[in-house]
Amino acid sequence: MNNFVLGQYVPGNSYIYRIDPRVKIISTILLMISIFFLTSIYEILGALLLILIILISARISIIKAVRGLKPLLILSIFVFFFQIFFNQVGQVVYSVNLNFSLLSIIAIISLTVLFIIIRKYINFKFLLFLVYLGSLYASLVYIKTTDVYYTYVLNIFDKGLETSSFVFFRLVTMVFIATLLTLSTKPADITLGFEYLLRPLKIFKLNSEEFALIISIALRYIPTILDEALKIMDAQASRGADFKGGNVFKKIRIIVSLLVPMFVLSFERSDQLADAMLSRNYVPGKAKTKYHILKWKTFDTIVLIMSFIILGGSICLFVL
Repeated sequence: MNNFVLGQYVPGNSYIYRIDPRVKIISTILLMISIFFLTSIYEILGALLLILIILISARISIIKAVRGLKPLLILSIFVFFFQIFFNQVGQVVYSVNLNFSLLSIIAIISLTVLFIIIRKYINFKFLLFLVYLGSLYASLVYIKTTDVYYTYVLNIFDKGLETSSFVFFRLVTMVFIATLLTLSTKPADITLGFEYLLRPLKIFKLNSEEFALIISIALRYIPTILDEALKIMDAQASRGADFKGGNVFKKIRIIVSLLVPMFVLSFERSDQLADAMLSRNYVPGKAKTKYHILKWKTFDTIVLIMSFIILGGSICLFVL
């Protein structure tokens, strides 16, 4: 939870911080649409390289952006291995026999028990998980006995490997694009940008200011709520609660005990926010003055044109 990046703003003074938030929101949407028109692994790697260049030139920490991948790490790993194991198109690039014998099954059970015990005391759980998977693989491949109950032939095809890499890097690229917006734009500026962009909805009698306020509050309170959850977990851990060990039913009870104070704190936060808005004479639907007025600059026009050029280029690559 400490590394949750979505909704956080990192102060800076590079060129990307000076871009109009309306342009950044539109460019983010255009770049994400462009990603879906790319069909080759080389095109995705080129797009990822472009985003990394923007991050570096904007003096935004790459490590901070990588931390934004943490919530999607399990999903990324699952999609990666799912494509490798079940996409059997193309030529075989790697083939191996996985032997299930009495000795290999005992080794798998022992490694699993050892993994469950050790992970409580190691901070680098992802690296430990990779070592665990490698150990399971080695147990099935290199432990060879005469009493083999079942042999599974694992074939990895070139198209499966390419597709898994393509899906993984596309997901990484999209997370980096979204992270680039939130890290370089204040929540108040995002609110103001959405408010201007949603003004055409007034034709349908929908208040763009309220929509923008909802989006801003959601982005603003994601890290706050996660921080509160971390404090509650620390408080319960100091009273003997174990969030890492125990069976499934015990973890469910612990999660329920975490959700109750989370709901209470969330309602208290919402009451405090409502009181603060009332004290500032906030009335939904009424005209309000603005402390900060957005000003469109020449550089904003250039950035927007470049975003449309990138979208057009990706569409051309898709058609060709």
